[in-house]
Amino acid sequence: MSERTVLVVVHDYPPIRSAGTERVLKFCQYLPEFGYRPIVLTTGRYGGQPDDAQRDVHRADDLVHALFSPLRRGKAAGIAPEEQVRIATVSGGSLLGRLRDRSMIPDTKIGWLPPAVQLGRRLIAERGPQLIFSSSPPETAHLIARRLARGGIPWVADLRDGWLFEPPVPSLRSGRLRRAVESRMERSMAETAAAMVAVTDPITEDLQTRYAGCIGRTRTISNGYDAADFAALARQRAADGLFRLTYTGAFSGSSQGRSAEALFAAAGQILHADPQTRLRLEIVGPASEVERGLAEKHGAAAITSFLPPVPRRQAYQHQLDADALLLVTAPGVRSVATSKLYDYIGAGRPVLALAQGNAAAETVERFGLGLTVAPDDAAAIAAALVELMQRHAAGNAWPGFEEARRHFERRALTGALAALFDEVLEAA
Repeated sequence: MSERTVLVVVHDYPPIRSAGTERVLKFCQYLPEFGYRPIVLTTGRYGGQPDDAQRDVHRADDLVHALFSPLRRGKAAGIAPEEQVRIATVSGGSLLGRLRDRSMIPDTKIGWLPPAVQLGRRLIAERGPQLIFSSSPPETAHLIARRLARGGIPWVADLRDGWLFEPPVPSLRSGRLRRAVESRMERSMAETAAAMVAVTDPITEDLQTRYAGCIGRTRTISNGYDAADFAALARQRAADGLFRLTYTGAFSGSSQGRSAEALFAAAGQILHADPQTRLRLEIVGPASEVERGLAEKHGAAAITSFLPPVPRRQAYQHQLDADALLLVTAPGVRSVATSKLYDYIGAGRPVLALAQGNAAAETVERFGLGLTVAPDDAAAIAAALVELMQRHAAGNAWPGFEEARRHFERRALTGALAALFDEVLEAA
């Protein structure tokens, strides 16, 4: 079978580094093994990469970014391109920032749409891709793909977060007028796309329920881990008699409604009950002064280490050197699994998931990867920590990791996506 081409429309792509970046980057890395050559259409907002031409990556400007570039230039000076995505041109807390966030629909990347559509049409004319694949957030990527698909090319839409269902910042989409506008956009996506992919079952099930009768194929293809990322790594930490619970990444401030307070309260309870406890908390990544203050407030500062952010490979090393790994989710959000969970599966260390009734908890419980507990129940978290330490001291294994690794490996997940592409093209 000859190789087919797929036009991948995605905003978050290197030099941007994020969980969303990794998902699409790994799809693009492994799709050629399944007969699909990706042509990537992304943003030029944060510059490019030296190997863009080699990787068939094409960048479109962002009109809003270009308009405000003089204002942004000073703020971004000296900041590495991969970190500039975290630099706000206008503070979200300012009046102008709040106006921007609420008036730009469906998101603040809408200025990317006109140049991306123009470039996408040229790529279609020159390269003739058989398929279009778009991934959100931002949802502007789907608006671009929908316009490009009008020429009759089948389109597959990928949702890394829900759009109207449990969006990352619900308050932005709470207004009646905005919700009505975005509801029409989302319905158009459901009606137009040949297939839709979501990272967790709750997102898939919500789409099937709300758009029953008009939606096409749907699949849940989760995030995952890449075995190749761990292949050359091994545990380096020598035996020290301690039990290290490690968290890597932005601790709680990156997700609305997520809090680490109950964790620190639990650690403080354990330390108070046993001043000689072997427990140590290791937080590797951005942590706010509020979070550091919580460790002090609950008497857990003496057994807590806050370490600065590290490159992804070093984060994997911290995970391998841990005795257990911490996952924190927000209460009441069913669709959340977090990409961090899949990295933890790759590391093979038991997981303490502050998660209940969501996709993350379901995965940990289904495969037996550790313990789940309500994220706001300090007493239950303390009991779970004690159980983890006891199991570690007894040498008890967590055998579910082998099956979970087979299930969530990036190459296998890309194979599932390619199989969906095959179905779409056969039906076209």
